[in-house]
Amino acid sequence: MTGNPTTVDAGSSRRQFFSTAAGAAAGGALGLAVGSTLSWPSRAAIDWAHETDILIVGSGAAALSAAVAAVNEGASVIIVEKGPSFGGTSTKSEGGMWVPNNRFLRARGKVDDRDDALRYMARCACPNLYRSGTPFFGMPEPEYRLMEAFYDNAAKAFEFLEGIGALKTTQILQLPDYYEGPENKVPVGRQIMTQKPDGTYGLGVELIRQLKAWLDERKVTFFLKHRAKTILRNEAGEVVGLDVTAPEEKSLRIRARKAVIFATGGFAHNKDMMRNFQPAPIYGTCSVPTSEGDFVKMAQEVDAKLGNLNNAWRMQVVMEHTLDLPSVPRGIWQPPGDSMVIVNKYGERVVNEKHNYHDRAKVHFSWDANREEYSNQFLFMIYDRRVAELFADNFPLPASGAKAAYVIEGDSLAALSAAIQARLKQHADRWGEFCLDSRFPTTIAETVATFNGFAEAGTDAQFQRGAFQWDRDWLSYTSIPREGTSWKTGETPSATMHPFQSQGPYYAIILGSGVLDTNGGPVINPRAQILDTSDHPIPGLYGAGNCISSPAGQSYWGGGCTLGLAMTYGHLAGMNAAREPVKDDAGVTLSVAA
Repeated sequence: MTGNPTTVDAGSSRRQFFSTAAGAAAGGALGLAVGSTLSWPSRAAIDWAHETDILIVGSGAAALSAAVAAVNEGASVIIVEKGPSFGGTSTKSEGGMWVPNNRFLRARGKVDDRDDALRYMARCACPNLYRSGTPFFGMPEPEYRLMEAFYDNAAKAFEFLEGIGALKTTQILQLPDYYEGPENKVPVGRQIMTQKPDGTYGLGVELIRQLKAWLDERKVTFFLKHRAKTILRNEAGEVVGLDVTAPEEKSLRIRARKAVIFATGGFAHNKDMMRNFQPAPIYGTCSVPTSEGDFVKMAQEVDAKLGNLNNAWRMQVVMEHTLDLPSVPRGIWQPPGDSMVIVNKYGERVVNEKHNYHDRAKVHFSWDANREEYSNQFLFMIYDRRVAELFADNFPLPASGAKAAYVIEGDSLAALSAAIQARLKQHADRWGEFCLDSRFPTTIAETVATFNGFAEAGTDAQFQRGAFQWDRDWLSYTSIPREGTSWKTGETPSATMHPFQSQGPYYAIILGSGVLDTNGGPVINPRAQILDTSDHPIPGLYGAGNCISSPAGQSYWGGGCTLGLAMTYGHLAGMNAAREPVKDDAGVTLSVAA
């Protein structure tokens, strides 16, 4: 919100304008001279539409975890959600939650040692700073303390939710962490899921359903289509509420007697912020359209420190989904099939196609200094008829017998190359003048021939595809063979690779860099308090989830890292906010348009 700040003293009958040119403009608009005062009738002049102990912005997993913790502490809670429905991006998630030292590990007698777990997290979050034998493993102490608080509180937070009946978890599905280096002593077992009433595991929708059901039983108020606009502080600099835009552009103020907690998601749908803060072009996101970076803007107005704005939870997206869908249906966790490669505009493989989605997506950022280009700006998933039929309906492959407009087809690799170039030209008005190299038809044939040799030998000499547990274990989730075809599995040494068929048709899908959501914003401390630019907590202001500077830094420790962090820090925010003292609403700073 723009305009000259003025101070309203709710306990008096006067309001003093600042003696500045901006103040003169604001005062002039009201017929006031610089330094003059405006009569204010009574304390009720601050028209609080609603009052509560804790005001929470957002309604995803981080927000609901915060709400449950605060309510359990005896605090009253109001939740405001900008969108037309609750749940945020959490409802689109697979629902996994990465929780070190969780109760399932402990029940199996598996020790998830604190020092070992923190070493793994530090190695991934700050690989450029990592030093195994130094304090904080080479990380800045404040960043290390955030990871430390996560380890110390994650298992407790989820056991708390289970203990009060707000959530039921299971570990039916076990998938490995995303880095298998020597620092990771517990590569499998940290991911947990929500358990549905029938005993199976649920996705993000079920997670949100359970948390909200607990809050609904306790009559917690939810306001949908209410957008937080401005953070309100009293004369002591304490946060005491929000300016909110309600449906039909109605403006209202909601008082938070103790604290405000933001859990509003990232800024993946803010094109200006994405272009200015992300390291290379990003074309799509799974986050809901309300993820527009509102908190980053509001936090700057109260002098909040910002961090990690160049990072995100990354993935690859089907480029042609991004043409018409502001929020793509899903990303590509692992490209399905075995006779499949991903190549760049030069027809060259550039990555282990089966590796984890977060790290695999970063290959799009490769910059060619000689050519002055992102050579991997768009990549091409190339596969044969065997994959199309045997692994049909494993995203992004269409179901058996179905057609998908984003799938490009050619009777030969040369014909496929021409079809890809024609598709790129078709979308040049949206994607720019990106073209295949003239040698692409020749190079792709050479690339396929080389890959076929790797598949027959069972060893990928270029990118070690299949050498990692992640590559292999995720096949049961992303490359499920279809029954009733003539194709066979188990014919090659590595289940991740099979030679291409010598005859077409062949297929291609254009891939681009995308994000689940961004994970940069205001910096927090281990209590989930927002810090100012002097590293002091802003009284009464908390944050959790994708709207803050993530304790994970540039990394993605394992499946469910997003929700594990969000819900743990949401829990800490709710607990600590509920224990805050009640704050006076005298001297609230407002804005008057110039």
